Amino acid sequence: MKSNIIKFFFPVVMLFAFVACDEWTETESLDIHRPTLEEQNPELYAQYMQALRDYKARDHKIVFVSVDNPSTAPSQRSEHIKTLPDSVDYIVLKNPADVHPTLVAEMSLVREKGTHVLYTIDYDALEARWAQILEEEENNRPEEPETPEIPDESDGDEGEEPQPDPAVVLEQRFLDFCREQTALQLAYCDRYGFDGVIVACTGKNYSGMADDVQARYIARQEAFFGTVGVWHGTHAGKSLSFCGRPQYLADKSILAQCDYIILPALDATSGDELSLTVELAAVTGVPTDRFIVTVSTVSPSDPSDNRGYFSALDTDGKSRLRAIKGAAQWTLIPAGYAKTGVCVADAQNDYFNISLVYKNIREAISIMNPSPKN
Repeated sequence: MKSNIIKFFFPVVMLFAFVACDEWTETESLDIHRPTLEEQNPELYAQYMQALRDYKARDHKIVFVSVDNPSTAPSQRSEHIKTLPDSVDYIVLKNPADVHPTLVAEMSLVREKGTHVLYTIDYDALEARWAQILEEEENNRPEEPETPEIPDESDGDEGEEPQPDPAVVLEQRFLDFCREQTALQLAYCDRYGFDGVIVACTGKNYSGMADDVQARYIARQEAFFGTVGVWHGTHAGKSLSFCGRPQYLADKSILAQCDYIILPALDATSGDELSLTVELAAVTGVPTDRFIVTVSTVSPSDPSDNRGYFSALDTDGKSRLRAIKGAAQWTLIPAGYAKTGVCVADAQNDYFNISLVYKNIREAISIMNPSPKN
């Protein structure tokens, strides 16, 4: 579908390409002003932008990309979100706590293209941080001097208040911590002008847990998702999506409020494994009309890292099939659930290509949203 836009505005896009390619090959800043298409032909540029927004408003395969944004000013082109392909629907920033003003400004620029900028609040990260806090408390606890035991000569426990169960007190501390930290991270949305959030939770099979363990599991999820639900009730214009294993949610009602259900499949090496990931998630109570699968880019620095590849070969019969391309092809195979699109993790790795920046992401978009044949 993006190629439809390109075909209609071919002269515009070609001019974009020549100007942009010149920027991509620069190795240092030059005091030369190159007029942009917006400056040269504002009317045609406005038509292109409107066509882009119209395309995103229509039914099409959705593309999420996550990028590792620095807290400092971007120092190379791959760190700018404005360089991502125009047809990307959602950009997910990995460092939402400290978004540099340069990227805040670029969030407004990509929003003009109909692109939304989100971030993730990860419940698993909250649990990991809580474990660190408890470990730090234990390490910093002063040693108590030994005291001789004194026989208790009282006539019973009359008048004494029962002491609270330490385990109950500790668990309440976590619930308070969880709500506080979730609310703190939700505040980033207004602070930096994000378009919404993704709430992530891996979870585990709770059906066979002991009663007390299951009760704690359910209470913890309620503290997290309950806080999110209250926030979303006052931020109706903001996007909300879920990432993780929805089959392990104790209360799946939050999913009805989510635009998309994003399923991590970073280790998948085939379309069959993607299908299995979805089939395991599609239990009672989980909407099946909004699934997104997450695959990875190829590491530019670690040849031993097999993430980002499928086990099959590409059409040339020689090179390994990129997971991005394989997942895009998978979305076109009919199934009993909606294959709504893909999410590309660490999209900045795909920037570096001799022939075209973000080459594999662009190819995936073209596969999922091809231009109609005349």
